[in-house]
Formats: sequence, structure tokens, C-alpha cells
Amino acid sequence: MSSDDWFLSIDFGTSNTAAAHSAALSGAIESLSLSHAGNLMPSGVFVDAPDRIAVGEHAANEAQRNPAAYIPAPKRLVGQPSVAVNGFIVPTSAPIAAVLRTVFSRAVALHAGQMPAHLVLTHPEAWSPSQIRTLTDAAAVAGMRPDAITTVSEPRAAAAHYARSNRLADGAKIAVFDFGGGTLDVAVLSKNAGGTFTVLAARGDNGLGGKNFDALIRQWVDEQLEARNPDLLEYLRRDAPVGIRHQLDDSIRRAKELLSETPSATITAAGGGFHETFQLTRDEFDELISTPIGVAVSLTRSAFADAGITRRDQLSALYLTGGTSRIPLVHRALQDIGPVATLDDPKTVVAQGALSSWLSSSPHRPNIPGADRVMGDRFPTAPTDQLGGRTAAPTGPTARAPRGWTDAGPDETSPTRSGGRRRGLLIAGAAVVVVAVGAVAAVTLSGGGGGDDSPAAQPSVSAVSSSGAAVSLATTQEQVLAALPATLGDDLTKCQNSLFTENQGVIVRCFFKPGARTIAGLGVSNPESNPSNDPYVTVSVDEGAARKAVVRNRQGNTEGTATLVENAATTASASIEKSLGGGSYMASYADNTKFLMVVAWNLAGVEQGKTFLSRAGLIS
Repeated sequence: MSSDDWFLSIDFGTSNTAAAHSAALSGAIESLSLSHAGNLMPSGVFVDAPDRIAVGEHAANEAQRNPAAYIPAPKRLVGQPSVAVNGFIVPTSAPIAAVLRTVFSRAVALHAGQMPAHLVLTHPEAWSPSQIRTLTDAAAVAGMRPDAITTVSEPRAAAAHYARSNRLADGAKIAVFDFGGGTLDVAVLSKNAGGTFTVLAARGDNGLGGKNFDALIRQWVDEQLEARNPDLLEYLRRDAPVGIRHQLDDSIRRAKELLSETPSATITAAGGGFHETFQLTRDEFDELISTPIGVAVSLTRSAFADAGITRRDQLSALYLTGGTSRIPLVHRALQDIGPVATLDDPKTVVAQGALSSWLSSSPHRPNIPGADRVMGDRFPTAPTDQLGGRTAAPTGPTARAPRGWTDAGPDETSPTRSGGRRRGLLIAGAAVVVVAVGAVAAVTLSGGGGGDDSPAAQPSVSAVSSSGAAVSLATTQEQVLAALPATLGDDLTKCQNSLFTENQGVIVRCFFKPGARTIAGLGVSNPESNPSNDPYVTVSVDEGAARKAVVRNRQGNTEGTATLVENAATTASASIEKSLGGGSYMASYADNTKFLMVVAWNLAGVEQGKTFLSRAGLIS
């Protein structure tokens, strides 16, 4: 492995996703920041269209305008081949790939745009090999090499993290109590000679988690409103828009989290001209959640019985992980049946343990501070299932990427409209097409005073580095935008980094300003055939990919329906063809002297594509 290599682990959770990486400067294992607020990112996705999937907080926000497009827990879909959402049917790996790609985007920003040399993914202990394969397929679709992916069960990863700071004797038994936002999993493990762990027993409840506590608090709020302000209650139940209801849900969630630190918390319910504030005390909260916590304790006792644990002193630790395990009543309820232990942020220990365990056992182990203290499980360096067997290379459906960009493979399963009619939709499996924008902050075009509608800095005819020299691979948004003709660059707004080209150049996605001349009258106008019909462009600068794309444009598509447009010098070409969804057209442009690639989406037809290329100053 190169000294510049770095490594990543992702704990893809039911409600939230966490990650850890080997830090760029120190090489130490650290939690990865996945949002402005902390180390967690909601796992929910918003499928605006199969080629546009928002992730995390962005997805939750978008759900307010179209709840039918929102998947709050894509992990629950694992085990079924596809999902119907927002009028489309997409493979299960597509929303998962969007989540993973978003984590990649966050992580590579800390590592000079370089993808990790190895990825470790966690999964529930009870998952079958086929379920695990769905996870590794999604990672490959999102841009990771299949031979650089390893999997590990969540309790093994948690045990490995615990063992970093607490040396366990051979034969010692540890229980992992993983209480997350949507699920509870309990496993009992035994440490083997050589630092591996054997799972003796595992039990879980996929319907028990922090979301249950949210629902109980909401029921309490409704009871308070019934007595104090029944009109507001009626409004919230019947007439309140999704945004108002989301505000109440958010207030409840914040109160729940605050009650782990303080004796009381405030909940606000407002809307329809009404406003009410309630104080929920920790004692009241404990009374509300006592029944589900009793269920959690019972499940834990059953797991102990399965493992032959009959006395408290037979366990070295009852290790609590997951955000819901921070609730004080959980600690108190479990103290009688095991030696409760916590370590670090319980929301991220699984991700940290997954990476540390792999680093400690890798035959090419780099010099990572603290990795030699790991007493965790050992895993091979290729994708494996929980039984230790090698998995096959990903075989899930993928989509054709725009010419010259990363193509994840052939489209083996054509997605369909949920009405039953087969449609060749552009699915989110394409590594370059999934727009994972949830946790990646939007960076708007800026120049002068800045703002969404501010023009970019004056574009030149080629990408430039910070020193002003031309570049053949743009790794920053500024370099990409500098390569655009001024006529096009001035018409764009709300640009944000999306994904990467095959050589890890950044791809920037931009929308058009209202009234932009380059796109006026050229977009689709039939929302039924294309419900997300706003035209937009994706732009990159990559010499190798651009040269290939020019040739591919000339070759046309396999159906022979693409229209070729070239400049007089034949140094630039564009292919205009129907998008796989069938309701719009896309124009894929590439230049083998400026190394610029532009794809315009949601055009109304071939002639409109030609007009766009001319107006944009790409091909006259």
C-alpha cells in the first residue's frame, strides 16, 4: 500500500449512518463528520427521479413537498430486489448507493479527492449472504472497487472497538447492546486466541428503537393538546402541511435527546394561528418509555440465555452502542443483568471498530496509531459474507453513465414505472449519475458579492489551477466552472459538487437561472412523462475521459438513435439522445482539447439539444 493510502468504514444504519477514516495527517482512526451538526447523517433518501436522489437532511427537507418520494429507512429494503417510489421502480441498491456515495463525497474532500484504498462495511449479524451482497453491490455502484471492500457484522465491530481500550482475556465474553433509531440488536461474543471474536448468540427487534420513543412523546403531546388546545390538535391531525408536522417531530426528537442530559425539555407545537409550549420532565419521559425498555431488557435476557449466560459475573462487559442507548433509563434497566459499559460516542463506535479491526488484521497493515491495540475480529481483504466465504462480484443492476464518465457496468435489469409498463429509466445505480446531495453542502456560484444568482468568476476557455495554469483534470468546483464558456457559465446557479469522473475529477451539477437564455424554451414541458423536468447540467474536466467521450459520441449509442453534432475542427462532439426514462433528451458534450465535458439533462428533443449547444457556446 502507498503511504498516501487511506481507509474508510461505513456503518449504514436504519435511521442514521456513521463513518470512520484514517486521518489524513496523523493516520489515526477518527469519526468522519457527515453533517454540519455532527458525525451522523440520516439514512433517508428522496428519490426525485431515478437520476436524482437526495440524501440525509436534504432528503428529509425535500420530503415536505412530496412525501411519496421519501424513503426514511432504505436499510429496511435490503432483502427485496427493488422498491417502488415516486412512480418509479428502482433496484434496492440504488438508494443505498446514494447514501454511500454521499459518505464518499464527504470523506474524499479530506483526502485531496482520492478514494479510499479499502472500504469496510458493517451489517447486522443476522443478515444472509445475499443481503450482504446487496450492500457490497451498492458500494461498487457508488464507485468503490469490489476487491477493496470488506464486510463485518456490527457486534463484531463494536466488540473490536471495546477491546482497543479494554484488554480481554481469551475466552472472555462480552455482550453488545446496539440500540439505534429504528432497531435493537443484542449479541453475545466470546474472544478467541489471536484476537478474533465468535458470536455465541444474537437476537434483535427490527421494530424497536428511538423512533418508538418519539411516537410515545407525540402521543403525550396529543393528550396535552386535547386538554389545552383541541383546535390545534385537530389542525395538526387533519389540515397541517407536511412542513408543520415535521417541525413538531423535530421538536420532539430534540427534546428526547436533551432529556439524556437535563431534567426537563421543551416541546413546541404551532400552526394554523396556534402556538403551545410544553415541558416534559425526565420522570415523565421514563414513565412513557418504560414498556418498550422492558421489552428491550427481556430480549437481552433471552440472548443471554441462548449463550448460556446465567449470572452477571459471566460477562466482562455489557457494552452499549447506538444513540438510543444514551438514555439514562436504559442504563439503569440493564445494570441488574450485566456490567454496563460505554465508550466514546455510542453512535460511532461500530464504524470505528470496523476500521480498526480490519487495519489490525490486514496483511499489508499500514502504520496506524493505535491499530496494534485492536483485539477484534479478522477479515479477509475481499468482499465476504458473514460466513467467511467470498462473495461474487456485484451483479446488481447499473445504468449507462454519460459518455466519458464512470460506467459501472451493463444495465441487467431495466427499471419500470410502477404502473406496470416497462421503462428504461436512468437508475441511480450509475456511479456518476446518482446525485447524493443530502450531506454535501451546496456551493453556489460566486463572484463579487456572491449569492445563488451571482455569476461565476469570468470563465476562460480551459480549466485553471489556483496558480492560473491550465489543468487537464479539475478537482475543484472553481476549476470546473472556469472551463465553461462565459455564455453558459453566466446562466448557471446553485452549483454543487456531485460525484467524480473515472479519474476522480469532480463533477459539478448546476441549475439554470430563471429566464436563462441558453435554456429558454428548450426544456421538457410534460410533467407526466418527466415529473422532475427542470433542465440542469453536469460539468467536469478530465482529459482521459473527454478524449474517450469524443470518440464514443461519434460511435453513437447501441440502438442507433443518437444524433451526432461536431464542431468544424472535429475536436469536440456531442451526442443527443433520449434519456433512459424516455420522457426527455440529454446532450452529452466533450472536447478533446479543452478536456471539458458537459451533459445537459431534461431537454425537449434533438433540435432543442442542438440549439442548447449553440447558445451555450459549445458547438456553433
